[in-house]
Amino acid sequence: MRCEAQHFGVTIHSAFGIGTQSNSLNDHLSCDKLNSYRCKLHSLKLLFVDEVSLIQANLWGAMHSRLTQIMGIHSNTAIFGNIGIISIGDFYQCSPVASSSIYSSLLWSDHFDYVELKINERQKTNVSFSQMLNRIRKIKKKEDMSKEDRDVLDKCYQRYLNTEYHPEALHLFARNAQVDIHNDEKINKICTNIRTFYEVDNNNKEIKSNENKSTRKMNKVLKLAKNARVMIIKNICINDGLANGVTGRIVDFIENSNSQVSHIKIKCDSSKVGRLHRISCPFCHEQDTICVTRESDTMDQQDIDCRSKKGLKQFPIRLSWAITIHKAQGITVDQLVISTKDFFGSGMGYTALSRVRTLEGLFLIDLHFDKFYSNENIDRVLSQMKEMKRKKSIFQKSSSYLNIRYHNIEGLKCNFNAFKNHHLTQNADLICLTETWLNNKNQNNNLEMNGYHLINKPRSSSFSKSHLLHCQKRGGIPIYYRDNISIQEINSCEHVNLEHITFELLKEKIIVITCYRSPQQSKTEFLTNLTKHLKQIGIEKHIFLIGDFNENSLSDKSKPIEKKLNNLGFINIYKNLPTTNSLTSLDCIYCNFTLNQDHHKGIGPTYYSFHDTLMFSINKECQTNDSNKEIVYNHQQNIELDGTFPTLLPIANIPKTTYKRKNNSKDNTSSKKIIKKTIIYPTTVTNDNNIQERQIIFLQNENDIIKKHLLEKLSVAPLTLTEQLSFIGLKKFKILGDGNCFSKLFHINYIELKVLTQ
Repeated sequence: MRCEAQHFGVTIHSAFGIGTQSNSLNDHLSCDKLNSYRCKLHSLKLLFVDEVSLIQANLWGAMHSRLTQIMGIHSNTAIFGNIGIISIGDFYQCSPVASSSIYSSLLWSDHFDYVELKINERQKTNVSFSQMLNRIRKIKKKEDMSKEDRDVLDKCYQRYLNTEYHPEALHLFARNAQVDIHNDEKINKICTNIRTFYEVDNNNKEIKSNENKSTRKMNKVLKLAKNARVMIIKNICINDGLANGVTGRIVDFIENSNSQVSHIKIKCDSSKVGRLHRISCPFCHEQDTICVTRESDTMDQQDIDCRSKKGLKQFPIRLSWAITIHKAQGITVDQLVISTKDFFGSGMGYTALSRVRTLEGLFLIDLHFDKFYSNENIDRVLSQMKEMKRKKSIFQKSSSYLNIRYHNIEGLKCNFNAFKNHHLTQNADLICLTETWLNNKNQNNNLEMNGYHLINKPRSSSFSKSHLLHCQKRGGIPIYYRDNISIQEINSCEHVNLEHITFELLKEKIIVITCYRSPQQSKTEFLTNLTKHLKQIGIEKHIFLIGDFNENSLSDKSKPIEKKLNNLGFINIYKNLPTTNSLTSLDCIYCNFTLNQDHHKGIGPTYYSFHDTLMFSINKECQTNDSNKEIVYNHQQNIELDGTFPTLLPIANIPKTTYKRKNNSKDNTSSKKIIKKTIIYPTTVTNDNNIQERQIIFLQNENDIIKKHLLEKLSVAPLTLTEQLSFIGLKKFKILGDGNCFSKLFHINYIELKVLTQ
């Protein structure tokens, strides 16, 4: 696959050390090379792959295997080393030569959604030409091209016969043999003093073509001259734009003391290419040129392998008055001359025609309408792919909502541009971050954002000088809040050795604590210090506790932090939701008050951190005053059910003083046709007899409860079904099924089996 040069891309083979031969695609890297790639790609999170229609299925599989090896992630559920991939291309264009396409791989069909881009940037100023290309793009093999389109292409053929094109306009051919013939004709016609360059060995001895049995392209003789059009065919320096596909014109040959050409000076079509090269190169300094040698500084991995075996060197360029259609995929030109007679695959006609901006710049050497056709499988492939749909935004645009974003950013300075330009950042009112890895508060100047205030607290400010974590690197907490939000920072009365920033949203009367627990700080110490801090600020207040406590809520192991916070009346809104690349749940937002139904939550991935970002939007204007520590109900807010059994156990007498909440619900679920009513009170009473009776009543009336959605009507966010069942001593268990059945299992602590069977 060839990435477009102006994108500063690199081939898949070069990027991941994958051989070009089919029998070497799955070769493993040596330990030294593997370590080198791991150092080079350790921060890779998101990969863009261009021109996917040209990628073979086996190369796609090899890239998956190599990324899995480099990233060290071996899991049946993780593909491509857990690296996010955005693939760009058009399956109606050229397909791989003599190989199956990428969409035949399960690594494509099972894992990628698609979005159709509908704006044609290349031909957007020539609407009629763009419409014709769209018709040709999908024409079937035995389908006749419309007379209108045939007439248009015939005019392009007539313009070629009239020689209305520039003499050095780019020519496209289907096969390399035609390309070589045209390039030889052009150099003989345009240039003088043509030089011939053979490959040389490690002793700089020329290897004549009749002395080399190899069929590699690099063994071909190079005929070059001043003013010749050439293309770079290897990646020399990606960061400087000296990449495979860059075109230009030869301006000079530099000879060494032995009168042998050591450098070839080229003026590239783009002035952006080679800026770094011109600083250090004595031949190109203060000129708009670059130069190439027989041994470039940085070469493609596959070429390194070849050199190590044969020790042959050649200038990494070729004549480019003409190139193949496959090589041209991705480029844009003003004038183009095309030969259609040797098209040998689907999509070649459309790919060739669509390289030029306007119809007036298109010239056809010959006309073979039957060569224009698409692959009939593409329609089926695209119809089977899942279309990517825009997710509903968690953040609300109304000013009555408070939009909160939390993220363990793992380095604010190094990720600041990505963080600042993230669409969630632009829509958040309050942004809480952890692990900024900043050393002091003086680094704020380069981290400010328009429209936001910043409070930054490095790790050293949170711990006393005698504490182990005081001098440890990393850590650090900042918050960003919008200009129109009024807050008051709250500092502890005494140093509590807790990494946090605490403040009050004055208008909303909500305390927000952004907190981080380092794995080096014991959970016991963390809980002691956090509890002390909560008591100092007033635990009876409405509090959001946000952060990463390095305790996995999805783990089956003991979770003392979660248990303690639950006892204090806090509920984790993101409990049991994966928040990291390894599918652990470390990041959390706890609250100690009952949220109204009008709130929204979500989790969003980021390519620059191991952690996902948490999004939470809450309606500021209709918050309740209820604490999670006292979730009880009024007499009238209950569940009334038909008595489906001849007799039911009597309901326990519960004191009226238990029900402290005022009734806000007008919905009553009673029925006029009820023969016998049974009332279930979800309370926190712990009397075993009462619990036993309520359990039996619940199980006897379970069908009616589910059918009438009574639990949903009764629910108070963020209580889940499991949490509601816990009020009557029931536990919900997950069991494995075989995919053909679904089961429910309730474990009752207080009821003997013989009672249930009755």
